[in-house]
Amino acid sequence: MTDVLFILFAVVAVGGGVGVVTGRSPVASLLFMVATLASLAGIYVLFEAHFLAAIQVLVYAGAIMVLFLFVIMLLNLGHDYRADLKYGSWFLLSLVVVGLTAGVLVQGLLDTG
Repeated sequence: MTDVLFILFAVVAVGGGVGVVTGRSPVASLLFMVATLASLAGIYVLFEAHFLAAIQVLVYAGAIMVLFLFVIMLLNLGHDYRADLKYGSWFLLSLVVVGLTAGVLVQGLLDTG
């Protein structure tokens, strides 16, 4: 049961992280970040680090996210800078990042045996 919960929390954390990066609006990205932090708190509970989970929820998912939301609302982000980039440049950048990440993972697996 613990393994299933860990996988569930991990999938939510990774999905929330992807949502933070690919979110269309800053507020949506902020909500994805809250989901990521809450799932990390769930992982802490699974590892029986209850104090760390409580601090994660109170400090990061609570206070820091409210501060981020306050700053986002004050900035009035009206222009979407991602629209200035062409589709090809996004695709090329994504390819480079995925390639580098895969290279680091393969190198880590080869080094550990």
